[in-house]
Amino acid sequence: MMKTNMMNGTVERRRRWARGALASALAATLALFGCVGGTYGDNAAEGVGAAGEGGAAANTETVDWDALIDIAGMDFDYSDRDKDASYDAASATKIVLSGAGATIEGDGASADGSTVTITAAGTYVVSGELADGALVVNATDQDKVQVVLDGATIRHSDGAAFEVQQADKVFITLADSSQNTLADGATYTLADGEDEPNAALFSKDDLTINGSGALTVEGNYRHGVNSKDDLVITGGTLTVTAKEDGLRGKDCVKIADGSLTVTAGGDGVKSNNDEDPTRGFVSIDGGTFAIDAGDEGVQVATYLRIGGGEGSVKAVDHAFRSEVEAAMTGGSFAVEAGGKGVNPETRFTMDGGTLNVTGSDEGIEAEEVIVNDGELNIVASDDGINAAVAERSDEAAEAAAATDAAAANDAAGSSGDAAIAGNADGAAPAAPQGDAASGAPEPPSGADGQAPEPPAGVDGQTPEPPEGFDPQNGERPELPEGAEEGQAPQRPEGGPGAEDGMPQGGRGGMGAGGSVAANASEECLIQINGGKVTVDVGGDGLDSNGYVEVNGGVVLASGSAGGGDSALDYEYGATITGGAVILAGATGMAETFTEGTQPFAMVAAEGAAGTNLAVTDEAGTVLVSYTVPKAFQCAVVSAPGLTEGATGKVVVGGTVAGADSAGYATDAMVEGGTTVDFTASTTPSNEAGRMDDGGRRGGSRGDAVRGGQTRQGAAAQSPQPEVVA
Repeated sequence: MMKTNMMNGTVERRRRWARGALASALAATLALFGCVGGTYGDNAAEGVGAAGEGGAAANTETVDWDALIDIAGMDFDYSDRDKDASYDAASATKIVLSGAGATIEGDGASADGSTVTITAAGTYVVSGELADGALVVNATDQDKVQVVLDGATIRHSDGAAFEVQQADKVFITLADSSQNTLADGATYTLADGEDEPNAALFSKDDLTINGSGALTVEGNYRHGVNSKDDLVITGGTLTVTAKEDGLRGKDCVKIADGSLTVTAGGDGVKSNNDEDPTRGFVSIDGGTFAIDAGDEGVQVATYLRIGGGEGSVKAVDHAFRSEVEAAMTGGSFAVEAGGKGVNPETRFTMDGGTLNVTGSDEGIEAEEVIVNDGELNIVASDDGINAAVAERSDEAAEAAAATDAAAANDAAGSSGDAAIAGNADGAAPAAPQGDAASGAPEPPSGADGQAPEPPAGVDGQTPEPPEGFDPQNGERPELPEGAEEGQAPQRPEGGPGAEDGMPQGGRGGMGAGGSVAANASEECLIQINGGKVTVDVGGDGLDSNGYVEVNGGVVLASGSAGGGDSALDYEYGATITGGAVILAGATGMAETFTEGTQPFAMVAAEGAAGTNLAVTDEAGTVLVSYTVPKAFQCAVVSAPGLTEGATGKVVVGGTVAGADSAGYATDAMVEGGTTVDFTASTTPSNEAGRMDDGGRRGGSRGDAVRGGQTRQGAAAQSPQPEVVA
């Protein structure tokens, strides 16, 4: 996975320590004491450090994510004919539907009772109504067929209303000012062993919908529109209701224009080809949307691309979900989700557009969240932006496992056949060398039956096991004081890495000198390089299981008003090289940046929900301001204009001239309010600020509890708010 990482030597020093000293020490300790059972052994087998959110076990299968997606090979273009809704009515074959039958004028189509079948390339204009019948396209795989719906209504009680059985490509053109309807029944009559068709509008081949008319699709059986190849929409007004999914294109869904209203019991828009890395994507370049989904708003197997369009997405689960990656370069969407607003597994990149997550459990979650431009506004009950380890979904993992198992069985069968064939008498192959009776392999070369040498530095002596540990009865040693099951041991004072100058700060990550959470990963990154980001959440504002980098843009975040979360949360480190930043929240678990080239400060400043907080230079010019939506006790601030060692000011409760709806302004003036001075620096302060109101900060954070784990060892080194309000 490629990512821009601006932490340079400091990051590399962390990685050397994390991957080297800690891993070696842990492995040696477990090996010498025989800890193969219990928590340590179980976690080793399942992959320590890959637990899911909330401590739940995660799918730790090693995934080659790059092999699952090939963005450069994806076809996001639209053909001229996709966009061309014109037709020659005079030369077209005309199909007039009437009750239980149809009359046909022209070549290439025939009627058999209430079933009309098109068998040749050409243009067909369809009007009238079928009370219980179907329109079928069954041409050759070289034929391009254009079907113009001009006031057509087709209902089919036990099958698809419009079915493409074979063609090269079918274009459904919605005639100007026309109203058209396709509806199926709640049950289908299918051949034995078949599960298709399964949608009111079903196609086995590429399907394009264009034109300026209207089409209503009622998917009473399962899906509304389903193409087993590409589904392309370049125009028209579509209203789709479906028991399961609204719009499906197995290979891709591409939308250039049109007005789409989708109400689905399952996913609103879906592409599910996870076998070809160039397919399984959804690409949105235009159109207006109103999606209301009982599962996910938009769900893709490989890549979600939003380059344009506007509208709303409401989903019971995630609003925008990708099994691999997603990107936004344009458009304007408001999403509301019971799960996550945007949830690609590996990466979400925002290069433009406006995304408003108006309500969610978590705003955005991916292994990497990178904002280069655009406007991102998040409201969430839990975390705002969460960088978490990428995992294969259960469905995808099961499919991959089945494929691997089949391949392994084939390979095993071939190997077995070859082995048997290699014995002239057809006998079973010889047992491997070693203890044939037990099946145990020979010891490593040079071992001579002796136990392997212990690690260097133990003078040939086996370390004494911990008191009370009996390897004969399967007991495991007691965990170190303060350690949680599944946690790696903390680095001892003066141990490896101490000389590397690890930045201070954090509340239990490597930078704080504490143990790393089980779900930490150096691949996790929140990086903000530009644009404007606002976050209003009940949990952490920016929460990375790895790193946070702010290099530009505007970042305004309000974390939980309670003591269990903060506006900034990371495991390894947080850097700032640019940008205007206010991260306001409670002091109980507060973190600041670990390092940077742009000065910053953590300031103790209190305000009620809805209070404006402004950061000014010594002259009183506003560098950045924010109307904080939740009560706060401290804020991490930084902005261009702050210089090393200079005095800045935080003004709480003032009125900022020219502030926008979020309370943001720069190069402005503030009137009124309470002022707190601070000293800006490119390194975090370790001064232990204290609130003299009865210990409201809750004392030392060294034993702060979060997520069921006690994070220890951070108290002495965690930066505290520098200034008392």
